[in-house]
Amino acid sequence: EKEEKRKHKQEQKEEKRKQRQEQGRDSSSSDSESESESSEAKSSDDEEIKQQKSIRKQIRIKREEHRITKKQQKEEKKKQQEIEKHQHKLEKEEKRKQKQLEKEEKRKHKQEQKEEKRKQRQEQGSLKNNKNNKKNKDKNKKRLT
Repeated sequence: EKEEKRKHKQEQKEEKRKQRQEQGRDSSSSDSESESESSEAKSSDDEEIKQQKSIRKQIRIKREEHRITKKQQKEEKKKQQEIEKHQHKLEKEEKRKQKQLEKEEKRKHKQEQKEEKRKQRQEQGSLKNNKNNKKNKDKNKKRLT
């Protein structure tokens, strides 16, 4: 039984092989006729494929250029923001220094005014003292005489 199955399979394989060989012979005779037609069709297909490839390549190049442009714009914007940020920082620092100077000048001016008032009081005090001292001396003289 096994032997019969094996032989049957072998025969089927052999038949299929023969059929394929015969089909190959048939198609080869008609191949020479359709070969000229297919070469024309193939050349137009090749041309179309080349155009499609070219179009795809151009699209790819444009996308890449656009991507690069966007990237450059982004970097430029970032640099500009950094510059503005730095400028703002410098301006802020300048304002702070200016306020500090003004504050220091006010303080000095106040100090000078205080010093001036103190000197005036001191002078007035010494004048009063001198007057009083003179009065006291006069009184003492009168008492003694």
